[in-house]
Amino acid sequence: MLAKINTAQDIADHKNYNRDYDEIIPDLQNPNVVENIANHIQPACVFDEMFSQEELTWIYGFGFSRCATARYNKNGTMFMSGNLEAVFEKFRDKIEIILPDASKSPVIGGNFFITPSQYGLHNDSMRKSDWEQSLNHIDRNDPKRKYVPWRNVIIPIMFAHPHCVSDIVFFKQRHIDWSHVYNHGNKIKSATTYDVVDDHSKIVFHTDQGIQTGNDNLKPYNQEHYNQYLSHTPYERLCGLEPEFTCEWKPGCPIVFDAFQLHATNKGRGDNLWQIKMGLLLCFMREIT
Repeated sequence: MLAKINTAQDIADHKNYNRDYDEIIPDLQNPNVVENIANHIQPACVFDEMFSQEELTWIYGFGFSRCATARYNKNGTMFMSGNLEAVFEKFRDKIEIILPDASKSPVIGGNFFITPSQYGLHNDSMRKSDWEQSLNHIDRNDPKRKYVPWRNVIIPIMFAHPHCVSDIVFFKQRHIDWSHVYNHGNKIKSATTYDVVDDHSKIVFHTDQGIQTGNDNLKPYNQEHYNQYLSHTPYERLCGLEPEFTCEWKPGCPIVFDAFQLHATNKGRGDNLWQIKMGLLLCFMREIT
């Protein structure tokens, strides 16, 4: 994939977008907010190829030329973020098909990611530390704090080697809280900026059937599904979870899921492992009603 970047047209079209999403979100641990979010659970889904190779090349080039920030973590994953509204504006019609009302989101969050590692179990709501910093200048009860993380869109861009199969699993369980990594039964520190949960029995999960707590959060995971799709994940990390939706990582085929939904990827099937992959995560918000 070869993308021309920083062309005269790119520079002329460039715009820096405001990223004040932390200032419009209420306390995600407020019981009324939790209840509202729990009442809007929707299933994860994947769509057939919607982005052509030419469009993926444009998106790929955008990540290296027009984002606002870049960072990497200890496992070698690189992230580029900021100005993602420009990607949404270019592909608004396509994204509105897979996520109606996406245009109502006041801010588009997310990031590009390039990783040599499978993504462990996590959710993608919002880092609590970002929200806490916003309290220095916007009161927690300010009327503008009326939007919550809603639905996320992943656009797979590439992975190598293409003869491998890369799976992503979305679970029935939502953790309506700040962003977390779930490392049940393992005290080893993860390469993450999210808070870490190491005991599922101490948190509350929500499903479309209601609340799940205590010993229900410690039930063994489906062994057959684990063997086929998650065999490179420590089995104990999946305690209390049930698979809702499993799909392959296919470039150009967007995936939509709840912001609070637990999900994880696998390094491959058996010994046929992929080496690196790249995608774009777009995060959308919803006004509390």
